[in-house]
Amino acid sequence: MAEQEINLCLEQAEKLIANAQRTIKENWDACVNAPFDLAREHVGRAVHLLEEARELQLTDSGACMRVAKQTSAEALDGYFLALPSRVAEARGVWYRPTEQSREEVCRTLDRVQAAGFNELYLETWFWGYTIYPSRVATARRVEEQHPAFRGWDPLEAFVKEAGERGIAVHAWLDGFMVGVDPTGGPVLRTLPEWSAFSRRQTGSEKPLPQQETGYFWLDITNPEVRQYLLDIMKEMIMTYGVAGINLDFMRFPHSADWKESYCFSEYAREAFRREHGNDPLGTDAERQQELWKTWTDWLEQIEDDFVADLYKEIKSINPQVIVSAAPEPGAESEKIGNWSQHVDVVIPQAYYSSPFAVRESVQLHKNELQPGNLVYSGIYPMYIRLGALETVDQVLAARDLDNGTVIFAFGQASNEAIRVLRMGPWRTKAISTGMFPLRAIQGLLEAAVVDVEQVYIPRGVVSEEAAIEIVNRVEFVLGLLQKDDLVTLETEVLAFKQWIKEKLEAGIVHPAVELQLTKTLKEIQELLLYSRIKQVK
Repeated sequence: MAEQEINLCLEQAEKLIANAQRTIKENWDACVNAPFDLAREHVGRAVHLLEEARELQLTDSGACMRVAKQTSAEALDGYFLALPSRVAEARGVWYRPTEQSREEVCRTLDRVQAAGFNELYLETWFWGYTIYPSRVATARRVEEQHPAFRGWDPLEAFVKEAGERGIAVHAWLDGFMVGVDPTGGPVLRTLPEWSAFSRRQTGSEKPLPQQETGYFWLDITNPEVRQYLLDIMKEMIMTYGVAGINLDFMRFPHSADWKESYCFSEYAREAFRREHGNDPLGTDAERQQELWKTWTDWLEQIEDDFVADLYKEIKSINPQVIVSAAPEPGAESEKIGNWSQHVDVVIPQAYYSSPFAVRESVQLHKNELQPGNLVYSGIYPMYIRLGALETVDQVLAARDLDNGTVIFAFGQASNEAIRVLRMGPWRTKAISTGMFPLRAIQGLLEAAVVDVEQVYIPRGVVSEEAAIEIVNRVEFVLGLLQKDDLVTLETEVLAFKQWIKEKLEAGIVHPAVELQLTKTLKEIQELLLYSRIKQVK
């Protein structure tokens, strides 16, 4: 076995040990509540194994490599155990179903539960099909269900079985993108007049796919198309009781070449002509920039109005149904601020291998939103099969900015990824911030009391008098929450933050305690604002 490979393996193990030791110290000093004794046991074994591996290096290269890998595994587990685990956050995953029976659904959901997920973003509308038998589709003479699921109803099974496991099912929809079937898919086969066309495709007598991706698109400008998709969403809510609607592909595709831009259907051109007096097909984007902007603004407004309409319709059915948007890089991300009032949660598709890039994307999206939205980090370590450490690093990347994480996608989830998520950042059970903001606040407050009893007092970072005052203040806020006196609660949270600051300045409260409690109160303020503006309890 190459000496260089052995040296690299030993070097990696040494670095992982150092990282685990550093994390244990930093989080201990930060008064994080984590199983540090167990973490130290793993790191201690790693240190012993590393010595053993070095002794074997000169006599048995194969055994050396095996022990070195065990060393790395122990060090990683020590690192994961030393991480904080939030009691209030969304832990979601996108998933395209393939199950053919209720038993298979149960096996999938058992794995979802094992990882610590509390939300499942189930793809219920893709390639122009619903996964369940749809009366809305049948009424339009469209195939009632995706052929892979004919003969049974997977959506009913997922909603029921997930509910029994404490997992909320959100219906993830592919919006106006209806697949790559050369015939246009089930909707456009029956209703070809609903097809969207690029500028180059104008005049085609049959639906054509987007040149760049091969996707077929529905014409958003057509009110019958918008009503159809809205009726599909309403059917999922009213028939199945899904917890949320997750919007994807809700804008026309954009291209660097304006001649490939959408949508130049006969319907769109005629509607624009009626409103503005000219056919957009005759507008040159390079020479007639003002006219072109009028056209693109008109399309954008229709997209925005549809999201506003569906939000109003959904909330009229059930105000507690969560509407989320998953903007992908490009137009959806750049214009996400337009939808701020008309969605509850934004999940940017921060699909990068670098945690820094993930964090940067979450921050940029958050900057575009008005007060009141929650933001989850949308990441894809499972899809690109990152390792355990890299997966956890992505979950942690924007933790001080987000209210949860949604991972793409569970179809690629490894058993090791499930294990380390549950060992590390998802070790404790969490209440979904978007689904249950007031329950999440309760969880945060109760966890603060636990921290006083299990961390702050034993480590001597607060005086007995200060500890009693912290617990009394937390219990008072809990009482306001239980009375639904949210206005007084907001005022009391502000007073609590000021009190902590004063005690820090007086040297009565340790800086780490002040930081932990201030962070908790900031989260509570954000959740109170979300609950008040979005009317989600």
